[in-house]
Amino acid sequence: MVGDSTVAAGGGRRPGRFLPALVLRCWALRQWALWRLPRRGQVWYLVGVDVLAVAAVVLAALRFPPLAAMLVPFALLAAGMLVSAELARPVERHREETLLGPGVDTPWIFAGVLVLRPALAVALVVLSAAHQWFRVRRKPVHRQVFGAAATALAGLAAGAFLTATAARPLGAVLDSRTVLLLTAAGLVFLAVNAALVTGADGPRRPREAAPGHAFDAAMTAFGLPLAWAAVAAPLLVPVLAGATVVLHRGGLGAGRRDHVTLDPGTGVLTAASWRGAAEARLDRLGAHGPGPAVLLLDLDHFRLLNDRYGGRVGDAVLRAVAGALRDEVRSADLVGRTGGEEFAVLLPGTGPFDAMAIAERIRLRIASTLVALKPSGDGPQFVGVTVSIGVAGCSAGLLDDALLAAEQALLRAKAAGRNRTVCAQPES
Repeated sequence: MVGDSTVAAGGGRRPGRFLPALVLRCWALRQWALWRLPRRGQVWYLVGVDVLAVAAVVLAALRFPPLAAMLVPFALLAAGMLVSAELARPVERHREETLLGPGVDTPWIFAGVLVLRPALAVALVVLSAAHQWFRVRRKPVHRQVFGAAATALAGLAAGAFLTATAARPLGAVLDSRTVLLLTAAGLVFLAVNAALVTGADGPRRPREAAPGHAFDAAMTAFGLPLAWAAVAAPLLVPVLAGATVVLHRGGLGAGRRDHVTLDPGTGVLTAASWRGAAEARLDRLGAHGPGPAVLLLDLDHFRLLNDRYGGRVGDAVLRAVAGALRDEVRSADLVGRTGGEEFAVLLPGTGPFDAMAIAERIRLRIASTLVALKPSGDGPQFVGVTVSIGVAGCSAGLLDDALLAAEQALLRAKAAGRNRTVCAQPES
């Protein structure tokens, strides 16, 4: 921290150093993808939920401070959560987004809600978010923070319900009243999180959301035996952790084998995997609602860059472009590498106007993405590329037609000078 370092040195702040640092930090904040969201109301909603979560956690921690006796259950739940999350990482990387973000971490977080004080339960949420960021997949920062805030608020709401009803999850007798209250607490946990996420992204189609609801409910229910084991039978925690991983990988992996083939150079879906996933998504969506839309992207003059700077730099540019693509699309969108320097994106539930806005945002982001070169006195220090994008709407089940229309739009973008976005002309 700037303030801490100046105090430790025994002197006041130096305006010559403090002001440039402050300007740099303000500039960095302005570059967050959060501020580039198309709807200003969505921006303030996300910020409001984050602020509310911080305030609620602080108030709950002051009202119910952690107890030393809870450190052992907390350590058991934290260790079990991190180990099971690491074992389930291959599936979690390709899991379609459900309303409850933590995935395999959900039962551990809900168990913490049942047996820990609020501050320790929220600490599990923070550990889960950190593991997701460093080991699973990185969403835009504002989405990662919002997901953790929504889960924390859901946990606090469920804990408040248990406190208000005087439910004792680990009482000597597990009577019907306690079972009903625990079930209701789980429903509160699910409902609050679902409401917060829906407020940010809008409602999902029932057919598309049903599998996610079922998965979230099953993971939440598994938190009940975990909570009991963490306090009453610690030796059972590893057994239940193994069962959680097996159920999670079996339930998600079996139905999504077409999602798990990644391009080793960029980390996005391969061409065959993207097509299979896109066709499966279109089958599930049917004719309900708007969209989806398809984007085809082709890096401009990439072969010249590759020839001039070498394949190592070219690979680094491709990885940077793929990372920018993942940051700029939603978690439900599908990103694939369809050629050497070509990418495709499926945007479910996206009309032509929004698809063009997303494509233009991607184009600008890629144009500002640079890769560092080895220092040299007579050459550039950074290198980047621009991209041409073709956009097309996709009618139900007509992926081939959409790809053909997007390809034609892409050719028009390149013929018009490259580094631009062109939308396919609607059929008359």
